[in-house]
Amino acid sequence: MKKWLISALLLGLLAACNINIVLPGSRLTVDGGELTSAALDTKQSARFEVYVGASGVRVDAKDLDNGTAGSLLLRVYDANNVLYAQTISHRYFIAPQPEIVDEAAAQGIAVTPVYSVNIPTGSGLMYIEVTNLAAAPTRVGVKAVSRSPLPYKNAGDDLFNPTPVDFSATTSGALVYLGQIDIWRYTGSGPATIELDGGDTVHVGARVVRGGSILANLETGEYYQGLQNGDLVYVQSQGNGATAGFCASLSGCNDGTGSGEYTLTVTTP
Repeated sequence: MKKWLISALLLGLLAACNINIVLPGSRLTVDGGELTSAALDTKQSARFEVYVGASGVRVDAKDLDNGTAGSLLLRVYDANNVLYAQTISHRYFIAPQPEIVDEAAAQGIAVTPVYSVNIPTGSGLMYIEVTNLAAAPTRVGVKAVSRSPLPYKNAGDDLFNPTPVDFSATTSGALVYLGQIDIWRYTGSGPATIELDGGDTVHVGARVVRGGSILANLETGEYYQGLQNGDLVYVQSQGNGATAGFCASLSGCNDGTGSGEYTLTVTTP
């Protein structure tokens, strides 16, 4: 019996036993060289893998042959082959619901030469799958680079940092990982007015909390009058609950676009 037939039978038996089969990929070295796939036909994919340890990692993929006509889908899976994030644009990345990708495409999300996803600290082994959506075949180039810790996060790139970051005046941050919640503590004089500016983020929201009670839920462009010293402000992505982006204008940000950035504008009487 030929080896390929034996392999096929084994895979079939494993699938019948509900054993999760995780296909390996070409190993990416963080801050190492770019890996290039073989030519991919339409809807054909190439698979890579990367280990994310003590530092956050950004994975970049690009179409090498089709230029501005190129179109890719970049998906990231965890070690159990569960989809973590996907993107069809460098403007932002989103949760795994396929209808969200379709909606983004329908809205004409700008296609750029690079497709990227940020992966948070301590994620371990992650699998990268790049699919060619263009009509013409292409090779894809993929690399993994370290993300600089953001200056307003006390513990670097932690996804959920329970320690609030103090602010006493207008300040800015960025949501760069799916599910990220930034926690701020107001240390200025009050009562003050706080307004949320979401910048280019798909949909950002903020909660003002005092003593465990929510005083206000802010959408982009909304404000709350009455901010007091010691109040907490929680900022996270809204809408489908799982959008995130990139940062460019803040110190320590190197993603090249500001789609995850937001500003908390504070004014006092």
